[in-house]
Amino acid sequence: MSIAVVITDRNTDDLCRHLCLALPEVPIQQWPEITNPEAVKMAVLWNHPVGITQQFPQLQMAVSMGAGVDHILTDEAIGEDIVTARIVTQVLKQNMAQYVLQHILNDHRHLIDYQQQQTQKVWQVLETDFQPAVGFLGLGELGSFVADQCHALGLKTLAWTQSQQHDVHPCFHGESGLQHVCVNSDFLVILLPMNAETADIINSKTLSWCKVNCTLINVGRGGHVNEADLLDALNHGKIKHAVLDVFKQEPLPTTHPFWSHHKITVTPHSSSRSDVQQTAEQIVSYYQSLI
Repeated sequence: MSIAVVITDRNTDDLCRHLCLALPEVPIQQWPEITNPEAVKMAVLWNHPVGITQQFPQLQMAVSMGAGVDHILTDEAIGEDIVTARIVTQVLKQNMAQYVLQHILNDHRHLIDYQQQQTQKVWQVLETDFQPAVGFLGLGELGSFVADQCHALGLKTLAWTQSQQHDVHPCFHGESGLQHVCVNSDFLVILLPMNAETADIINSKTLSWCKVNCTLINVGRGGHVNEADLLDALNHGKIKHAVLDVFKQEPLPTTHPFWSHHKITVTPHSSSRSDVQQTAEQIVSYYQSLI
């Protein structure tokens, strides 16, 4: 039995070293040096070449290196008989919460305004009693954790989910629920899975429901946002700002208008990555479940 690590967008030497130490009896095959594909029982995948698993006739489990599994579900070479899993560690959840809260608090606590006041030597307190509402599209393992951290800091929270209810974060469903969350959110955070129902969920219609002072934070998938509709909404003042960490094409082309738009903050899909140790431990746990 062997593990194939097929991750094409980053160096995986440390991860493979950790796996070798934890599982000394298991061959760890590291992309692109998959020398014995017939022995692969588990594949750890991210940005993998579509169809690569056809080379693994003994494959039993496909593990996503991140929280999203759409790259696995849309690969027709990975059949329904293959168990799918994902890496969602404590560090990954914490990093996601830090990213989302960084952008919420920078705005809510007037960081840029105070920096500007400093250059002008202006002494003026901008804080009020207002506490913004953070709306979540998606309240899975990551979304729930981030929402919990927002709530712990006194921010109001609400969520749009398929049918899920939550004791702390009020949940709304269907199109009317989606409209309710958009209408009532000062920050709208996308943490949805990527599928046919959620593709382009941020579009001219949903953006028209948002407050003019709403900030969109997309840490889900680039496919959740209709880019032309978002640009139109920003250009016409329908929402205030967009923080985008994921894009339909990555890396984001240098000619893309998002780079230079004054109402958009671009980050290079860096919102949340796990540490090597916890990632390796979760992979080992998945592997041991196959034995």
